[in-house]
Amino acid sequence: MGFLNLSKKGVVLAVSAQLVLATQAVTVAQADMLGTDAAINKYSAMANRDMLMDELQRGEIRDQIIDMGVDPAEAEARLAALTDDEINTILIQMENDSAGADIVGTLFTVFVILLVTDLLCFTRVFNFTRCVR
Repeated sequence: MGFLNLSKKGVVLAVSAQLVLATQAVTVAQADMLGTDAAINKYSAMANRDMLMDELQRGEIRDQIIDMGVDPAEAEARLAALTDDEINTILIQMENDSAGADIVGTLFTVFVILLVTDLLCFTRVFNFTRCVR
């Protein structure tokens, strides 16, 4: 019986030591306060990334990517590897470069062209202009 009690004590000590060491690694975690701005930025960055990924999944975009010789899976992997700042830069560039986005500038350009053609007697659109002839 002496040997059996001795081996039980050894096993109990080894298991106890293992449990103590295992719980020590878990209790080292630290918690910081998460501000509202940080939470909003985190979730907006995730939403921006998801929006770009959805755009990449569209049929027309996928066809254009394939026509350019790029594997769609590789494009998705590269998009997933971008940082939040790079995602924001891409979105700003997409916003600025979208076709027809500057409608006021387009209307002003059309107005100036029609005004000049009225002054040169090519058209008669505006009543307040006079021909230079």
